[in-house]
Formats: sequence, C-alpha cells, structure tokens
Amino acid sequence: MQTALGGYQSIHELTSPGGRLYESRRAIIDAVARSRFLHLTPPMGACYAFVGVDTDALPDFDDQQFALDLLEHKHVLVAPGTSFNVPYRNHFRITNLPEPQVIAEVFSRIEELLASYAAVTSRRPGPTRR
Repeated sequence: MQTALGGYQSIHELTSPGGRLYESRRAIIDAVARSRFLHLTPPMGACYAFVGVDTDALPDFDDQQFALDLLEHKHVLVAPGTSFNVPYRNHFRITNLPEPQVIAEVFSRIEELLASYAAVTSRRPGPTRR
C-alpha cells in the first residue's frame, strides 16, 4: 500500500537527472545524436523511442527487414515502425527500460548493422549515363 501512496516520489526519482529512466532516455538521445544514420524526436514521457532512419543515407531501408536482421544477426529486438500503422518504412520503436549501458551496447549493434547496409548501398552501380 505504501508504494501505491508514495508512487509520485518514486517515479520522480526515476525520471529526474540521475534516475534510471532519465539516464536510459538520455542514453538513447545521445546514441542517436552520434549516429550517421538515425534521427529522433526525444520521447517526452513514454517508455520507448520512435527512432527514424535517414533514407538519404539508406534509400532502400525497410523497417521490417531491419528488425529481422537486427534480431538474427545482432540479437537485438525492436519493433518495426510499420507495426504502428505509420505510412513510412524508416522508423523503429525501442524501449528505454534497460540500463543505460545496455542501451549504449544496443545502439552500437544498430549502428554496425546500418553501416553494413550503407556499405552494400555504396557498392551498387549507379544509373548509367549516356
């Protein structure tokens, strides 16, 4: 009963600077800011982030294939953005519940996979000019 009555104080501690949820959110924002491929509108209270992928850098990006590749090759689970009935295919949803160190590792793996996609894209021949 005490936890239910004192919930505001405990959530305030979690969401204030130094709190676990605050620091996990910050880890996502920082990882996206360092990325060559990602962008984000910072979450304002949700326990997840809806991360966008730059389609200029990765024009053939497909969120469902990415989620599958990420799970199979990097052992990271995200939800493809199209799972949430959006009309675009360049977003994914990730939770901010893990510890900040785990989130940093996850985004390192995400960046590795996106870099491998970019390497394949850059090796493709461009349009033929006459």
